[in-house]
Amino acid sequence: MKRKIKSVTKPKDAFTWFSITTFSNVLDSLSPKHRKVIESYGFGPLLNFDKCFVPKKFVKWVANLVDYKKGDIVVDAKIISLTKESVHCVLGIPRGGDTFPSDTSRGKEVVLNKFQKNSIPSVTFFANKLVKYSEELSDEDVFICFIVVALSSFLCPNSSITPSPKHFGIFANITRVKEFDWCGYVFDWLLDSIKLFKKSKSSRAKDN
Repeated sequence: MKRKIKSVTKPKDAFTWFSITTFSNVLDSLSPKHRKVIESYGFGPLLNFDKCFVPKKFVKWVANLVDYKKGDIVVDAKIISLTKESVHCVLGIPRGGDTFPSDTSRGKEVVLNKFQKNSIPSVTFFANKLVKYSEELSDEDVFICFIVVALSSFLCPNSSITPSPKHFGIFANITRVKEFDWCGYVFDWLLDSIKLFKKSKSSRAKDN
């Protein structure tokens, strides 16, 4: 009589993101030449990203401890301050400089024209350009695809399969990309996301 093999299921607190897998695959596919391109734009530290497992319960626990108005993690009356400098220390991306452009129309137009699209394509589109067709891309196109994937899947993710239009202002003049306050942008996105998470949690609690 054959013994039944129990199926292995993921614990409920397992936390994995398909988007992180996408970013990891993009990194693995980059040639030494294209890695130098990314470095030349000031984002070499992101190439050191190492995909890892993070329990969902731990992520939620930390998020619940964040005072998004002050940017502090408060644990047992002890405070760990989150700042733009913290973002730079962890990620190594450009800091200081100009804020991201509020008018994103020109940057969006540049990207759509480059890739001959009428609307912003999915994150997967940009990832596939790097994984499957990177040799056909110019250095500028390589960076655009890379940073769109990095923003959408790692630095400033959202729940959509398409990149946020807010990211596209920087592409109006790609030569100025180092002049923007990337750490500030990522920091603000993080706090806004935590604010949304905590408010949605509070709303669900009231409904129950």
